[in-house]
Amino acid sequence: MSGQMSTADFTSAGHDFSMEALDSSATPSAWYVAYTEPRQEPLALTNLRQQGFQAYLPLYKTLKKRATKPPVEAEAARQLIVHEPMFPRYMFFKPSSYRQSISTVRSTRGVSSIVRFGTQYALVQPDVVAAIQQQEQLRNDAALESIDALKPGRHVRIYEAGMEGLEGLVHSASSKRLIVLMEILGRQTRVKVNRASVEPI
Repeated sequence: MSGQMSTADFTSAGHDFSMEALDSSATPSAWYVAYTEPRQEPLALTNLRQQGFQAYLPLYKTLKKRATKPPVEAEAARQLIVHEPMFPRYMFFKPSSYRQSISTVRSTRGVSSIVRFGTQYALVQPDVVAAIQQQEQLRNDAALESIDALKPGRHVRIYEAGMEGLEGLVHSASSKRLIVLMEILGRQTRVKVNRASVEPI
């Protein structure tokens, strides 16, 4: 059913982010979960806030390559720091006061539905959201090297001239070069390549 989810969706950040059904004992500081339209999380976030709701979209910092064909001259020209939704299509919101109804959320642009378990709305407690925020901050503060996809042991494909399409494992990495372990004539060989001509697979 659209807009419904399991607790497994909230374990990817390393915590047991379990949810409970809303009942009469629910605290006013608890968060509801909105299920957004595909790739419309920022739109939903903006519109919920404009309606006076408190809204939170957890983001995950990562590195991505630009949409250019390798190789290029500089690695910096190929990498972008991006912040993507930690839980794609899911975000948290809550009324700013007891008097604010959540009935308008379902018709908010960017929102598909409010997550429920059966007939009851799902509820996420403040300590769970705080733990997610902490993970988000730790990721934002992390050095780029620690979130680099081209780490030792990573399986990669090479596009450098003369080795197009060959694959191997990253042995070591620097800011501009990689040492890749490759099988050549039945033997494992270390090959030095430009980072910009390699992509993880």
